[in-house]
Amino acid sequence: ITRSRSDRWADGAVIGALIAALLLGAVVVNLAQGQRSQFSNAEAGLTVAYPQGWLLQSGADLAFQAINPESGTFKTTYQARTMPIAAGGPITPTLALALNNMALDRGRQETAYRLFEISEGAPVSGQPTMEANYVYVSAPSDPFAQTAPVVVHGLDIAVARGDQAYIFSLLAAEGDAFAAAAPNFRRFVQSAALR
Repeated sequence: ITRSRSDRWADGAVIGALIAALLLGAVVVNLAQGQRSQFSNAEAGLTVAYPQGWLLQSGADLAFQAINPESGTFKTTYQARTMPIAAGGPITPTLALALNNMALDRGRQETAYRLFEISEGAPVSGQPTMEANYVYVSAPSDPFAQTAPVVVHGLDIAVARGDQAYIFSLLAAEGDAFAAAAPNFRRFVQSAALR
């Protein structure tokens, strides 16, 4: 069977339209995933743009907390908290001390908490940062729940502004969930406005 030139042109046009539709769909999905909602906490001097559709929750000693309701058994969480620091002192050791204090608190509260490292991170708004990587086990609080405990991977990023340390935390199930969440979390921290 031989096909005419117009049939080949029609086939090419259909293939081209299909490719264009797929590319347009990918752009729409990326835009939808990139949509942000804004949260401001005047008392903490913090404004953040968090992923749209995430749920805001209050927490003890937290300036901000948002939870991804679609992220599986353990809900991926962004948190921000502030703590006073000595103004005018060396920044990097001060931030490392703040992260060590957070590690001590988490070690008392979480099951099988392990701090992997505290190291220098990428600057935020020209300010140096320190980062802490850690894991712990999150077990369901309901003794009748038939779900297995989850290993949670955490990343804290600390940045100083004046006499305040801002500590941003990512909590996600270890493995693929954390690997997918970490780049978006880093962009979240980079976009935060600190006063």
